[in-house]
Amino acid sequence: MSTPAASPAFLAKWNLTSSCGSSMDPHLLLPLLEFADATLVPLGVFDAVSVSKARLSLLNSSNMVDYAIEIYDNVKKLSPESVTDEELKKLKKQRDDVMQKMNKLTEGAKPFTEILGDEKRRAKMEEECKWNVKGLKEQGVTEETLETYRQLAKFQYECGDYETSHFMIDEYLSLFVAPSSQGDQAFEDSRQQNPNKDGLPPAYGLTSLSPTVHAVLWGKLSSLILMARWDEAMVALNAVKYSIEYRSSVSGPAGLSALRALKERTWLLHWGLFVFWNNSKKGLDAIIDLYTNEKYMQAIQTNAPHLLRYLTAAVIVNKRKRLLNELVKIYQHCNYVDPIVQFVDCLYNKFDFEGAQNRLHDCENVLSTDFFLHNQTGLFMEEARIFIFENYCRIHQKIDISTLGEKLAMNPAEAERWIVDLIRNAFLDAKIDSTNNCVVMGHQTKNIYQQVIDKTKDLNVRSNNLTNTLRMVVQEAKADERKRRDQRGDD
Repeated sequence: MSTPAASPAFLAKWNLTSSCGSSMDPHLLLPLLEFADATLVPLGVFDAVSVSKARLSLLNSSNMVDYAIEIYDNVKKLSPESVTDEELKKLKKQRDDVMQKMNKLTEGAKPFTEILGDEKRRAKMEEECKWNVKGLKEQGVTEETLETYRQLAKFQYECGDYETSHFMIDEYLSLFVAPSSQGDQAFEDSRQQNPNKDGLPPAYGLTSLSPTVHAVLWGKLSSLILMARWDEAMVALNAVKYSIEYRSSVSGPAGLSALRALKERTWLLHWGLFVFWNNSKKGLDAIIDLYTNEKYMQAIQTNAPHLLRYLTAAVIVNKRKRLLNELVKIYQHCNYVDPIVQFVDCLYNKFDFEGAQNRLHDCENVLSTDFFLHNQTGLFMEEARIFIFENYCRIHQKIDISTLGEKLAMNPAEAERWIVDLIRNAFLDAKIDSTNNCVVMGHQTKNIYQQVIDKTKDLNVRSNNLTNTLRMVVQEAKADERKRRDQRGDD
């Protein structure tokens, strides 16, 4: 049974491009607008001119001038009165300005790039544990030169050259990585301040998480996302997460205020959507672990309740049934609803099978037009139908196939084939009564092993929350101890 096509107004109502875009870097928002142009414009959800103008507006704030001129030409063809010749002149002038600034930054970073190009010289510095800011200063490379190099990496990113930018970011970060020598004091200090199970700081083994290094980590994550290198992006995401939590636990210029930390957690929740929904190995577990973390849930409830759509979809697709009741409790503290959220609420809170069935139709339409979830539509619908079937079977011993087909948004023939496959593949204690056209359920009792598995499946989420809480208590205690020592020193 094919899902009825939704109206453009309905799809526009539940589209999250604007909501997500407000917490994303402009370059990350471009793929969303390209998806809107290719998928949503033909459906009448958005106007082609409006989408193209939105893309042009984003590009005007970057250095991707040639791409901006291409979009400008497209807008002019669609709606000549929407743009002016003055805008084109401004773009052409911007192209000249970009080249001039590129040359200036390249020249300013030359002392450092020359050392990077001299493999023997660099290898010697690394061998002597002098591949750091202090060691480069001895070679005539000032901190101003390194800052120019960092600005050049960011400039390359703004130009859309993400590969070069990422390479330069790695070279810059290498200056702050603890050397392998156990006798190096910086290495020992970094181990004591930011240890993980390997004895190295979790953020790439960095000895510094200054505001500048923190910003560079954000740039690394963004570059990897735009290059679609998802495994590396997952590592970068965890590095940024660690940096946020570490900096929010320290005071002074190097720290993050509570409000700033909340804002950056909101950014990370949004940027992570690219990584989570494109990393089939770890993404679904990672999004659930991050989104259910107490501090990040606070960010969702405060700044981004629309992200509940992605948490709900991840729980359903990943078959984390034990979390569904927790989701229902979370919904009560968030002022947000959409068909995906309503589906779970109907099924697990209200036990409204009719409402769940209606929402299932809407879910398919909404998911198929969501940038992050459109590739998961089929899997979501399959798992959602299983959830309906399982819940319906708990309260019925004999179920009419036609009635069940309606609940599953399928015709009777499709429903019967689907149920047969489910019984065969999931080893359900049920059988088809062809004479009466119904499903007869047997008595189902989970063995002790399955009960243990079910009870411990989400143990990592609870353990993670407990670990984070304990870490923060320890960090706060250390901070209080440092303050007391400083006060005694002043006295």
